[in-house]
Amino acid sequence: MGAIPFSYLAGRLKGIDVRQHGSGNVGATNVTRVVGVGYGVLALLGDVGKGVAAAWLVSAWQVPSWVAGLAVIGHNWSLFLRFTGGKGVATTVGLMLGFALWPALLATVAIWIATVLVTQYVAVGSMVALLLAPGTLYLLQTKNLEMIGLFFALGLLTVWQHRSNIRRIAQGTEGRIFKRRS
Repeated sequence: MGAIPFSYLAGRLKGIDVRQHGSGNVGATNVTRVVGVGYGVLALLGDVGKGVAAAWLVSAWQVPSWVAGLAVIGHNWSLFLRFTGGKGVATTVGLMLGFALWPALLATVAIWIATVLVTQYVAVGSMVALLLAPGTLYLLQTKNLEMIGLFFALGLLTVWQHRSNIRRIAQGTEGRIFKRRS
């Protein structure tokens, strides 16, 4: 289920392969930049929906919660895209939503918004928010070590998937969300 490339499909609705444009990433941010906000929202809903569905299935089937993390793995390395894919942020947020981790989810989104506003980088906001997600889970929601461990691993995976963004930030070539007027 995680391998369904909703962001790629959203771009294809307009005849665009998002892998060939913008950052080349198969994710909602690149879809928004390349194809437009409406298509980006569609991609975001699909990618979040994968996480929600995975969390729901794991809960319904009463299997360990870490199994839901495989939806993020499928998103990042989709078999439909020859084992390439996105960065897993929206699908990870979908897991939080699907597991009904509302206080931690709201705190994570607030951290993301604040970080993006301060740094003007979506990638930095995503990395900071998901690296802090295990702490927000622990402080606001649950002491369940399996759940905290899942989001700790997914936070580290998020940083790994953003290594090209980190390089571009260091080089000063990463796109900012708000362009400053000169």
